[in-house]
Amino acid sequence: MMSEFEYKDYWFNYVLDEDPQQIKNLIREEYITSQGIKIHLDIYDDESKNLEKTVIFSHGTSVYSRFYAEWLYNLHKKGFRIVAPDLPGHGLSGGTRGHFTMEMFTKTIYDVNSWVIDNFGERNAVMGSSLGGINALYSAAYDDERLKGAVCHNAAIFNEKAYKKIINMTFLLRIILPLVPIAAKIAPKLHFSVFLYLDFYRLCKNERFSERIPLLLEDEILADKYTATGLRTQLRAPLAKPIEKIETPIMIINGDEDVLFSEDYMREIYDRLTCSNKELQIIENASHLIFQEKIPTALERIVPWLNKVL
Repeated sequence: MMSEFEYKDYWFNYVLDEDPQQIKNLIREEYITSQGIKIHLDIYDDESKNLEKTVIFSHGTSVYSRFYAEWLYNLHKKGFRIVAPDLPGHGLSGGTRGHFTMEMFTKTIYDVNSWVIDNFGERNAVMGSSLGGINALYSAAYDDERLKGAVCHNAAIFNEKAYKKIINMTFLLRIILPLVPIAAKIAPKLHFSVFLYLDFYRLCKNERFSERIPLLLEDEILADKYTATGLRTQLRAPLAKPIEKIETPIMIINGDEDVLFSEDYMREIYDRLTCSNKELQIIENASHLIFQEKIPTALERIVPWLNKVL
């Protein structure tokens, strides 16, 4: 089923320094099918440059790929083709809004990578932010033989009680969380507001972007409710293989003032990696939204590593 939504130009609100119309003119849109669901792709490409390296980008909680358009546009200008899917239940992709499992997400990235390999070649990496960064880690474990690298802006292993380290446990949330697995069995598509555990206003530091948060909360494409299944998978989903056995090179990048993902937790994840070319980058004076507020710095940290592994 195709999405009932359209992008229109509302996402222009999330572009601070570039010309959003120029970004829009560059993007080519495609649909592929994954697990019987229509998946919308944004493709940043310049056929005249014959780009050989592709980054598959996975968006974060509730949003969609074009929330990161300014970041992806700048990454593309560094010599990368970008393929950015809206994950199932998000953006312009099909599926029940906010309904997913981590297995669905990783299979989606797997199928996007298959499409990229068929159309552009095998020099491909996955990158993601927030829940998308976790998806990048899970995708590296799932598609270990084909991906050449994974950039994880934030990382976590859900079946190791990661929620205790990345969620501010309010009294209401302490009551609700134990009920989520039961709700997922009885009513798997029962919806809960993501605002039970995620305060968008706390995610950024930059005043310019903070002013955009009310606009984000009014975005009709925002998937601001997740099903019990979508919540349960963030409590229990295992990696396809132990993190210590992942061979895909992995970079973990984080802001030192990220209110969700602490530097200590990222170092804990990083220390367990045994893959070659692993790297940990901590951006100073940076919030959770590094791909909106710290674009030049993030490019400086990420691009040389991507060029090395690709």
